[in-house]
Amino acid sequence: MSVFRRGDNWWIAFRDNHGRRIRQSANTKSKAEAQAILASQVTKVREGKFFDKCQQEKVPFKDLLDQVREYQSNRAGASYHDFYKSYFNQLEAFFGDRNLSEITPRLVEEYQAKRANETSQATANRSLAVLRKIFNLGIRWDLCKENPVCKIDFYRVPRGRMRFLSHEEQDALLKACKGPLKDVVGVALKTGMRRGELLGLRKKDIDFPGNFIYLEKTKSGAHRQIPMVPDVRAIITRLAFGCDEEALLFKNRAGEPYGDLRTAFKTALSKARIKDFHFHDLRHTFASDMVMAGVNIFTVSKLLGHSSVQTTMIYAHLSPDHNKAEMERYDQYMQGKSDTKMTQRAV
Repeated sequence: MSVFRRGDNWWIAFRDNHGRRIRQSANTKSKAEAQAILASQVTKVREGKFFDKCQQEKVPFKDLLDQVREYQSNRAGASYHDFYKSYFNQLEAFFGDRNLSEITPRLVEEYQAKRANETSQATANRSLAVLRKIFNLGIRWDLCKENPVCKIDFYRVPRGRMRFLSHEEQDALLKACKGPLKDVVGVALKTGMRRGELLGLRKKDIDFPGNFIYLEKTKSGAHRQIPMVPDVRAIITRLAFGCDEEALLFKNRAGEPYGDLRTAFKTALSKARIKDFHFHDLRHTFASDMVMAGVNIFTVSKLLGHSSVQTTMIYAHLSPDHNKAEMERYDQYMQGKSDTKMTQRAV
């Protein structure tokens, strides 16, 4: 950083928080004043408050993405972090080293079509939702002026079928799970915890006297307490025995933290002859079982950690067999009502 003279005025030179060299006129004929202005600008850079409007058009997308990564990692739990990580990588691969000003609505539509062709329209919508959030944060941080995603029409995707397991399928899956995976699945089925929440669970998160699991970092950012039913408590007690407070409870066969349990879970599903099912569907199964057991929907929403009960209504669809049984109960009631009327007329 330095001060230098051009004509009658003094100028200042320094580097911004992106490492770019900035040259500005201090608009003064006094060297001392120029030095004071330089010191003020350097302080803004150190505090993250400086932004050169002239450079706004030249901010690389990857610079904004790096800032959003750090921002997001400090605000969400492990499962949410994994969710964003996948989409961040896809976005960075497509937009590369482009500046924010170069990312136009037309380019975003090209990305949308590419993602829909590679995966599905629903996934393309989620990708655009993440990109929209990135640009909204960029606007908040004065790194860009507009959000190109706001001009894009998202795909209209019909709501898919909610997949969950019957009690027979749950028993078959647990029998097919081997070793540590059986504990993970067993707890997931009776707590509704997300995969990241389960795999990040430590002994310090268990309140044995109070008989509940305490989750500090969740997808919604709010703390959550989940009471332990006897089966869950037995598994947790066994896993926590002899461990220190910081120890992870769920580990693979090698005694190491799970890197990815997809392969083992897929193998168990195959052995149990269960198709079209994902690990997150264990959460759907828990929610559906709770609702079919007659648990209040607001209680289910709280246990799942949803910010809105409307989200719980989506998770807690009832099984076709349960609906059929309820309709049969309704029909029996109506038949009984009809028989009563016939008896009254005969009398």
